[in-house]
Formats: sequence, C-alpha cells, structure tokens
Amino acid sequence: VLRCGALMLDPAKRVVTLQDQPVELSAREFGLLEALMLRPGTVISKEKLEESIYGWGEEIASNAIEVHVHNLRRKVGSDRIRNLRGVGYRVAEA
Repeated sequence: VLRCGALMLDPAKRVVTLQDQPVELSAREFGLLEALMLRPGTVISKEKLEESIYGWGEEIASNAIEVHVHNLRRKVGSDRIRNLRGVGYRVAEA
C-alpha cells in the first residue's frame, strides 16, 4: 500500500482512497498516480509517465499526460500533484 498523507493507493486491490473515502479513477489515472506515488517527492518526466501508462506502439496525444494530471488533481486535490515546468511531475511528500 502506498500512502501520501490522507491519500492511499493499494496496487493489489486497485483501490484509491482519500481521507478513507473511495476515489474513482480510470485505468490510466490509476497508473499515473501509482507511478508518481512509487517515488514520492521525485520528479518524473512526462516521457517516463507516458511509458508507464501506455503500451508499446500505442499512439499518444501530445497533451495526454496533462489531461490525466488535470483529472487526477480534480479528484485527489490540486496540491498533491506538482509540476516542475519543463521537467515533469511529482507527488508532494506528506
């Protein structure tokens, strides 16, 4: 189980909770959040995030990661996922 403050992600059960309340995520949102929470505080490039949530050879829209991050921020709080402009994204350490 991965934790970041009140945010909890259980990869085995594919469950995300925020303050003990379930959060409904798409498969790609879940994969993105999991990739970020595996290394809290570490900035992960957009390219690495794309590799973690898309299959090999799958066509990826240029703004796909930004869209998924936007949706995740709406669901888990904008303060939890940070952007380092031009470098990548990270989950704020609790």
